[in-house]
Amino acid sequence: MTKFAADVTPLIKKMNRIKQLKKLQKILKYRFRKSALLNAALTAPSWRGHNSEGAVTDNQRLEFLGDAVFGLLAAAYVFEDNPDLDEGELTLRVTHLANGRTLAALARSLTLDEFLLYTASDDSGTCSDRELEDAIEAVFGAVWCDGGYKAAAALFRRFLPGMPALPAERWHGNPKGALQELAQRHAWIDSPHYTLVETTGPDHNPRYTMRVAVQGGFQAEFTAGSKRAAEIGAAEILIRTLKNAGFKMET
Repeated sequence: MTKFAADVTPLIKKMNRIKQLKKLQKILKYRFRKSALLNAALTAPSWRGHNSEGAVTDNQRLEFLGDAVFGLLAAAYVFEDNPDLDEGELTLRVTHLANGRTLAALARSLTLDEFLLYTASDDSGTCSDRELEDAIEAVFGAVWCDGGYKAAAALFRRFLPGMPALPAERWHGNPKGALQELAQRHAWIDSPHYTLVETTGPDHNPRYTMRVAVQGGFQAEFTAGSKRAAEIGAAEILIRTLKNAGFKMET
């Protein structure tokens, strides 16, 4: 490679990246005042680990902030739009909106995988759902830093149509209670039984996977930011499984 080509290549890469970020801002319908924030939000730690030259900033700090921002916006939305729900069902709906699968699916619907800088960990050449989950949270963190609460809230509202619908059935607003009631009605021994399967994530942002099981071998798992929310989610899933198996819930 000639010296001229070596000098020009980084400039071309930078110009292409600027074009990419402008395209994504049109998709997000938000224009950053500081585009470096968006670039950082879309830089996975795996990329930084394999591209140490220059000042490369990954998205972990913005993801930390964005996780809290998204949780706040989800909680505010659920609280304001469901004035008749109790704390338990509000928690269920927030975890439904903020769980990893929902966030990764949202990121893919926005084609964030086409803009994310990452190094694939396998031969597939694709980024993982966890990297996409981190990226969408980091984008919220970046928007918060760039435009504050109002900008982040507007972005959240624009994303809502692309998120899975909230559960329609309430089960008295208490899936754990409904599951307990069903177990008592059928005299199931030691049911329901909740078990902590694993704890993942950093100390400042742990994720808990809880399993709930009932007599007969029926069980379900759910992951959330608190054990209680994970139990509620697991109970909801198990209730759906039991209903599909022919068990009737009391109304």
